[in-house]
Amino acid sequence: LLKQFADSSGAKAGEFFTPRAVVRLLTQILDPQPTDTVYDPACGSGGMLVEAANEVMEATGSVRQMRFFGQEVNLTTQAIARMNLFLHDIEDAEVLRGDTLRDPKFRDARGRLHRFDVVIANPPFSLKNWGGDVWASDPWARAFCGVPPAGNGDMAWVQHMVSSMRPGTGRVGVVMPHGVLFRGGV
Repeated sequence: LLKQFADSSGAKAGEFFTPRAVVRLLTQILDPQPTDTVYDPACGSGGMLVEAANEVMEATGSVRQMRFFGQEVNLTTQAIARMNLFLHDIEDAEVLRGDTLRDPKFRDARGRLHRFDVVIANPPFSLKNWGGDVWASDPWARAFCGVPPAGNGDMAWVQHMVSSMRPGTGRVGVVMPHGVLFRGGV
């Protein structure tokens, strides 16, 4: 159903779907627990959030104490994610629309980034227009490893995810293109 909706909206399915085996492996490594908060800052169709819930359901049978959060820049894709979570009976979920790197939506009462137990994502690879011009003066201090190249936002995503992880106990899992290992810079 989700693939058909994506196809009919004129989008390529690759914009929404990470291979299931990759998502499953990543969630198994992160080992979400029944009381965890799970965040995907580039949630697409919400598949990683659903798989995190499935991982806990298989282990314990319940996700009643879990909370799920996602942010997606594309309005149609955000709607698909919300529908996907609803269809999988994930009730305590919030998917907000917006550009995560320029305007992260999940912040606490003081305006600081909210911290999550599990942060998982397959962000857009090699994003060119990601906001590098303002990253050095980022109000959320996410440039702790320096400013990534203006024409490539891969490491900005990683820095955002680490900044969104609960200190001490949080876990981050991210899918990145192999180019990040070879291109230099941050």
